[in-house]
Amino acid sequence: MARDVVLVTGGNSGIGFECARQLARAGWHVLIASRNRQASAEAVDRIARDSGADAASELGLDLGSTAAVRQFVREIDARDVPLRALVCNAGLQVHKGPQLSPDGYELTFAVNHLGHFLLTNLLLARLVRNAPARIVIVASGVHDPKFRTGMPKPAVADLATLAATGGPRAGAFDGRLAYVNSKLCNLWFTYELIRRIEAAGLSREGRWVSVNAFEPGLVPGSGLARDYPPVLRFIWDRLLPGLARLLSPAVPSINPADKAGAALAKVALDPELDRTSGRYFPSHARWRAARSSDASYDQAQARALWDASVGFARLAPGESPLLTSA
Repeated sequence: MARDVVLVTGGNSGIGFECARQLARAGWHVLIASRNRQASAEAVDRIARDSGADAASELGLDLGSTAAVRQFVREIDARDVPLRALVCNAGLQVHKGPQLSPDGYELTFAVNHLGHFLLTNLLLARLVRNAPARIVIVASGVHDPKFRTGMPKPAVADLATLAATGGPRAGAFDGRLAYVNSKLCNLWFTYELIRRIEAAGLSREGRWVSVNAFEPGLVPGSGLARDYPPVLRFIWDRLLPGLARLLSPAVPSINPADKAGAALAKVALDPELDRTSGRYFPSHARWRAARSSDASYDQAQARALWDASVGFARLAPGESPLLTSA
């Protein structure tokens, strides 16, 4: 393929699709990765009508399965995809649970954090070869207890319990808390990833590999309500998107999908951000760089999550340039 490639997980709907559409309009080839291949094929067709036949393609990816993530990367390697950007956008919120991934982890943790952790590590060598390159991780304002979001405050105890239940207590499950905790993990991962990339000398003058986090705000109509009861899902999907469009000019943390998706695409594309890494771009700051929560800068916890995730994903030396043999 002639165009540079950007991979967008969950790029077939909501924020991910709107981001993918903007990236294609800017001249990139967008590779949409999702478990729902029919929706992905439809998204590819829509983007192709707008930006040309070579603007988009799709591959199946189940982020909840480490085996599926590895198979996905094998397909990328077999095609020698000229990957220069990775947008870790896909996410879910589980209403009924706990639901477990094929590897036995709580599904919110598995998809929102662990799958993207593994995917990024497995693709990192390819991104470095094609640098300058970008990695953008989609977080959420719910991770920050300073803001009134209607969601519980993060509560993380030991990481094995977090991986098993999404929360701090064995045998207890709260889907909303599992989602909040997974979004805090996204920030820990972002900041630890760039620290390790820089320490390994993988990002350098003219060959930058930047890593940043993006927060879209409340975006009604996104796939997060797929597990909600029917009435709440109808309100989320059909009624609230129009209200979000009306409120967004005055309330920066409430946004329609096309506005948030365009802002996400800008973080992935903006040449002024070539050397910008380890930053957080939240909706409440109109997507200018701002601080995330105090807890998100806990380097000890970020290192602990990284080390635990290496074990959870069975990431081995040789699979990532950030792992070396003991």
